[in-house]
Amino acid sequence: ILPEAVKDTGDLVFSNGKTLENFLVVNKVDKIRLLCQDNPEHLERIFMENVGAVKELCKLTDNLETRIDELERWSHKLAKLKRLDSMKSTVSSGAFSQTGSQFSRAGSVPHKKRPHKVASKSPSVVPEQACISQRFLQGTIIALVIIMAFR
Repeated sequence: ILPEAVKDTGDLVFSNGKTLENFLVVNKVDKIRLLCQDNPEHLERIFMENVGAVKELCKLTDNLETRIDELERWSHKLAKLKRLDSMKSTVSSGAFSQTGSQFSRAGSVPHKKRPHKVASKSPSVVPEQACISQRFLQGTIIALVIIMAFR
């Protein structure tokens, strides 16, 4: 004897030839109706459980989104620091050659300093750096999801 919410669909044959005998399907809507006929408080409880689950998911995703934004900010800060360090090393290594060339031209006009070009922010300029930060970001996101899942 099967409850009203359970339907017998018969044998189910898969494309690989395997057969599942007496396959049963549960209609959740009918199941909830059956539960609520006897006790209407069940419907309210089921509804509140679903609302609670949705609230928890919203908190989780908002928290994750906040952490992702924070990681992106840190990633941008690290990229800026790396660019500044590379510019400093370029300037310091180029400073000796410029001062040497100024002194060798004793009677000529002093050497004008050119302004340094600021590196563009396009991802095609530094593909390795973008790849590394993207992998780091992906790994961090996965770790955060795992941590939050077992909370």
